Amino acid sequence: MTLGSCQGPKSNISKITLGDTIRTSSGLQYYYEKIGEGRKAEAGCEMATYLSLKVEDKVVWTSADQPDSLFTYVAGYTRLIKGFTEISLLLREGDEVIAILPDSLAYGTKGAGDIIPPHATLIYDKFKVVRVDKPKAIMADTLLKVIEMAGEKALMEKYNQITQTADSIKYHTGQDHFYRIWDKLSKANQHKKAAEVAACFADVTNDNKLWYKMVLSLENLGELKEAKENLEVLIGKEPDNKVFADKLVELNAKYSVK
Repeated sequence: MTLGSCQGPKSNISKITLGDTIRTSSGLQYYYEKIGEGRKAEAGCEMATYLSLKVEDKVVWTSADQPDSLFTYVAGYTRLIKGFTEISLLLREGDEVIAILPDSLAYGTKGAGDIIPPHATLIYDKFKVVRVDKPKAIMADTLLKVIEMAGEKALMEKYNQITQTADSIKYHTGQDHFYRIWDKLSKANQHKKAAEVAACFADVTNDNKLWYKMVLSLENLGELKEAKENLEVLIGKEPDNKVFADKLVELNAKYSVK
């Protein structure tokens, strides 16, 4: 059964055949069980889905048809496996597909814990797109550009504009955005800026995880004494945190050698 456009001539659906397998150049395979008529997904859209995931013919995780178990994420932003991001951006609200992800688009040679073995093919035997919202800008991407171009003062001014003015409705925000900025700066070896970002937003949010990231940045900068001092303050707040304790042992060793 071949269907034409669901939304008239302006729709980008040309022809979709229910039940026929579609293959992409990446190795993703999927086919439609139902064709939706809602908003097409694009980067920056928040999407809500019902999912059922099979590995080796066994359902390993499901939220399918449980009213309070929608899996919600921002397409093109939320950190997900490659194949999940790819299929998400191919769909629209109301679509229901079955998707097959080779291990190269999933968890590869490592697998994921005890649930997904190495080299596993993932089969979403239910992938139902319940909602696709209008796209919004990503706060992390905007703030990253500001810190790279204009510095810490401009960063906080932009953050306040995004979160405290009418501009807030234009952006996806949240604590994970600060981690994303720190990660990107750290991977680019911009450890001084990474430390500034972590310190700024740890102070605003009182987030110990961000304080710890600042400690890591100070360590990368070779500022071991300051890193140790900040970590000792963190351990005072979370004395049972093994990650903090192990890092202090490591810093003490480095500092004594220095």
